Amino acid sequence: MEVQNKQLLQEDISGISNSSPISKFGYEQELKGSMNVLQLTAFGLNYMLPLAPAVIFGVLLSTSGGTVALPFLFAGIAMFLTAFSYAVMVRNYPLSGSVYSYVGRGWNPHLGFLAGWVITLDYVLIPTITSVSAAYLVQQYFPSVPFWILLGAFSIGIGLLNLFGVELMSKMGLWFLILGEFVVWTCILVWGKAVHFDGVGTGTLLSTLPFHFDSVTGLVAATSLAVLSFLGFDAITTLAEETHNPKRDIPKAIFWCVGIGLVTMVTCGYVATLVIPDWRSHIADENWMNTVLFQVSKMTGGDLFGLFFTAGYLSSLAIFNLVATAAGARLLYGMGRDNLLPKGIFAAINKRFNTPHFNVTFIVAVEFILGNTVDIGIISNLVNYGAFFGFAALNLSVIWLYYVKKKGEAPLSLAHNHAGSWSPTGKYHLRYFVLPFLGFAVIAYVWYGMDRLALLIGTIWLVIGITFLLIRTNGFKKLPPHLEQ
Repeated sequence: MEVQNKQLLQEDISGISNSSPISKFGYEQELKGSMNVLQLTAFGLNYMLPLAPAVIFGVLLSTSGGTVALPFLFAGIAMFLTAFSYAVMVRNYPLSGSVYSYVGRGWNPHLGFLAGWVITLDYVLIPTITSVSAAYLVQQYFPSVPFWILLGAFSIGIGLLNLFGVELMSKMGLWFLILGEFVVWTCILVWGKAVHFDGVGTGTLLSTLPFHFDSVTGLVAATSLAVLSFLGFDAITTLAEETHNPKRDIPKAIFWCVGIGLVTMVTCGYVATLVIPDWRSHIADENWMNTVLFQVSKMTGGDLFGLFFTAGYLSSLAIFNLVATAAGARLLYGMGRDNLLPKGIFAAINKRFNTPHFNVTFIVAVEFILGNTVDIGIISNLVNYGAFFGFAALNLSVIWLYYVKKKGEAPLSLAHNHAGSWSPTGKYHLRYFVLPFLGFAVIAYVWYGMDRLALLIGTIWLVIGITFLLIRTNGFKKLPPHLEQ
């Protein structure tokens, strides 16, 4: 008995237990379950990038015809609807793999693979965008240093931090989140002060100018781009197996993440637009449009404040890249564990740090190769496609699980009365049918309005995934052992 008690104590200390929530799905707990709500929320918000508006502000402004606040507002509403679906699915399947796991188990394993395949466009390619952006920005101060050296230093450095495990990342994430939020809200206050007290821009903080747009088509297109800034709430679910109580903590973190991100981005878009009512006069200046918030910071606080903005922006890019690489590595881990990707590589875990080290290395290699060879615009288009495909499939999977398969779990408030499958009744139809359907409808509408080149490139990637799956599963006749129904 004493030996058994010591063994159980050791398992509790290490965070790895044979009676873990994932054991009923046929998996062993290999990742250390230590994260809490605060750390998860920080992870998601850092993935959103506290200065996310700075990355695409000029694009949203020109695409919509004058508004950045509205695209972020509508994108945030759409993400709240989809967030409800994520909260439901993590309650049923507290697994790594995010959309891949949820769609695969809630609807169909083949569709799950395709959802995971397409959303890898987000998780694997987003770090490339941030690495390239950081390298270009640093090169402005060190023009003699070759771009490939700066890109390599940034991507490899972040990759090494990921190899040391999620605990180090979560502790750093809290501090970087505080820094990032401090920078962005300081900027908002300085911009607002300049408008209200110094007469910059509109000269008033109460104006309808930040909500003007040229056309509904342009607004929808801008909203489709703005959705990408909210991907952090989805990234939270990739850490399900590294969370102490995923069924309770991940849904909480998801809603905190979307809510805080929505307020920050809409406020940033509103106040910054007040500073530049003449933005159309700069639209031909590509450099100005790509650095709008930097220009706004210099206009309101001078060169020194512009430097403050640059320092905060670089810090945000670094932590964004850190969490994006971690999320992508765990999505690949979930697919590799089910042998839909080569298991010996993508499901391998470093025993010392409990991290999918080959996946991290793979993503860093992709960053370096694509960052040096492929136009960043093409990469951004691919990222855009992946998000909408995954979100649409996820929303439909909730309906399929509860109303077609009828194998969904009851909400936590009713769980003690329903040990097995549960069917929604009364007011619960709102959460398990109405909200997922609305989430799907909004995503489908915005998806239709996205860039046509993105639709074409993304569809080609989807066809490649279908072909790969046909070969891997012998024409959809064979399933990985853990996914057999």
